[in-house]
Amino acid sequence: MTQKVASGAVTYRTHRPGDIGWILQRHGVVYAEEYDLDTHFEALIARILADFLDNYDEARERCWIAERDDEKLGTISVVKDSKDPDAARIRLLLVEPAARGLGVGSTLVRMCVDFAREAGYKRVVLLTQSVLTGAIRLYQAAGFQLIEEGGPVGFSKTSNGRWLTWQLELEEKES
Repeated sequence: MTQKVASGAVTYRTHRPGDIGWILQRHGVVYAEEYDLDTHFEALIARILADFLDNYDEARERCWIAERDDEKLGTISVVKDSKDPDAARIRLLLVEPAARGLGVGSTLVRMCVDFAREAGYKRVVLLTQSVLTGAIRLYQAAGFQLIEEGGPVGFSKTSNGRWLTWQLELEEKES
């Protein structure tokens, strides 16, 4: 079933109460329908979101929601990397199927990169699955480079996805 997206302008805002539940629900539904990912994937998303709320640092982290006429179209987060204080980590990009092709995903990625630069990070990293080819195209268009190929994703019996780590340097390293 295809749903039409309202015709007004897309707006972007930071998260507010209730948004995190929507992010979890939509990741569970969309990725189950499109990639046969199971509830273990949804549990991982729940842990990521709980950690975000428990440890949220407004100066160094953000979660954005894209909307049109009060209809949520997508989301993305940028958080501190737990292993590298100079790195921001993009998490949980999702664009509703009916909103794909409208520029929502590329705008959300650009917002993360711009925020990371303004917050003083030196690089942005992200982990994604090889089956998420639309997201990978967005990351490549934004200048991200593949730096590591990992093992199987393991959340699906029918999808053969692998973990991929991507990185974007925000400034030149000193030599």
